[in-house]
Amino acid sequence: MQDIPPPITLLLHRANLIQDWSEAGRTIEIITAGVSSKGGVFDIEAVHAQPEDLSATERSGPGDIIHNVIVATKATSTVAAISAIKGRLTHESTIPFAQNGMGTAEDVSKIVFPDVATRPKYLACVTSHRVYSQGPFRSVHAGFGSVAIGNVIQDQQSNEDEDSLHKTGNSAYLVKEIVRAPMFAAREVSSVVLTQLQLEKLVINAMLNPLTAIFNLRNGELFTNSKIMRLMRLLLTEASKVIRSLPELQDDPAIQERFSAIKLNAVVLDVAEKTAQNTSSMLQDVRAWRQTEIEYINGYIRGCSYSLLNLELDEYADEEWRSNRLFVERTAVIMVF
Repeated sequence: MQDIPPPITLLLHRANLIQDWSEAGRTIEIITAGVSSKGGVFDIEAVHAQPEDLSATERSGPGDIIHNVIVATKATSTVAAISAIKGRLTHESTIPFAQNGMGTAEDVSKIVFPDVATRPKYLACVTSHRVYSQGPFRSVHAGFGSVAIGNVIQDQQSNEDEDSLHKTGNSAYLVKEIVRAPMFAAREVSSVVLTQLQLEKLVINAMLNPLTAIFNLRNGELFTNSKIMRLMRLLLTEASKVIRSLPELQDDPAIQERFSAIKLNAVVLDVAEKTAQNTSSMLQDVRAWRQTEIEYINGYIRGCSYSLLNLELDEYADEEWRSNRLFVERTAVIMVF
């Protein structure tokens, strides 16, 4: 018996995407190794558009409860996106965050769902697939990788609680469907492993994204310059100190070694080599006059240092950090406004 794919509704956050969807043939195109693949059966719903903009077959009722909603927006748009559908989410709903950076779940809890009793369950995804957009509903799958998905531990919740979250209900269903999709090469991981994977990818993004944006270079062009290499090592040393001081990483010597500056340096250079021809998402944002995700990447590490450490940096490293962070922030502000 052939498996029936799960029903999927695309929530469109801009009214003009309705026309783009029509022009795209009401389907999604993925290009892999030069070969185009179109398919899938999708409903659509414009969460900010007037109901009359959509036909009856293209929208769910505005009062329908949403059981699972995958958030793949830019980190800076997360709170606004969830706020738009807040009334349709319950404590039994599940929100998987599939985004760059860290800190979006905390923002959603603080701003959108401050009451733990009514807050949905959270998952997070860490992916190493390389994908870039060629326009609305058309993307290139430039490199195969894998996906790790797991539970995000929330306030007043222990690591032991996560098994009960995934054995039944919407979370279990969604995790099962993601893991069984062959193209994703996905696996479910514990919340502890998930956090480690998130932090490792965070460091990679914290090095490659802002430096490529500042110097207007592709990933592989960055580290042919000795001055850029020195700057990256200064940032990497700071990031390593902060991450190794997190309480959840204190008791395991192997984890301490994993997040040492030497190990992280090797990981960053390996990813830069494998993605040498890629243009980072932050550089794309800067070139397109879009707000960057700097606050959820480097800003997340900086925030941890404020709350956990009294970090003693030499004057040069501190000045380099502040000047480069401000450069990207100011660029983003200029391009947004």
